[in-house]
Amino acid sequence: MKTWTDRALLGLHVAGAIVLVILTLVICYDVAGRLLLNKPFAGTAELAGVGLVLLTFMQAPYVIRERKLLRVTFFLDRLPPAVRSQLNAFTYLLGAAFFIAMVIASWEPSLAGWNSGEFFGNDAFRIPAWPLRFGSIVLWVVAALVCIGFVAEGMRGRMGAPEEEQLPE
Repeated sequence: MKTWTDRALLGLHVAGAIVLVILTLVICYDVAGRLLLNKPFAGTAELAGVGLVLLTFMQAPYVIRERKLLRVTFFLDRLPPAVRSQLNAFTYLLGAAFFIAMVIASWEPSLAGWNSGEFFGNDAFRIPAWPLRFGSIVLWVVAALVCIGFVAEGMRGRMGAPEEEQLPE
């Protein structure tokens, strides 16, 4: 992949880390408010739920691109390079299919949430649902595109080296 793509994916990854820091601060504020002032922050549960989903999928495309997902390669490393490359391509094809399935399954609920004004939370603290729903769809499309890029690399035979020698280009 090209460097601008890698920078964009790294930007998403860093943005996910920033969301994590914000969530940490919100949770600390809630705990301190609960213990010291007997006034917890009303939106902690909602923000934590939304934020964890968001940061997970903000960081996923970069982690996939850097090939840092948990992998057990004792079987894969014993295969010839050409077979290893094709098997890697197949697994990334499965990954792309998973993310595309997530997009397809989430499209209708996202539109329904947009039209109905769906929100997370209660009267004390409300978060509109549509930004998370459509944001997740965009991030799943990005992750699927990263996987498709690796499918192309694997089909060309460029993913046949042992795991530790395979670095993104």
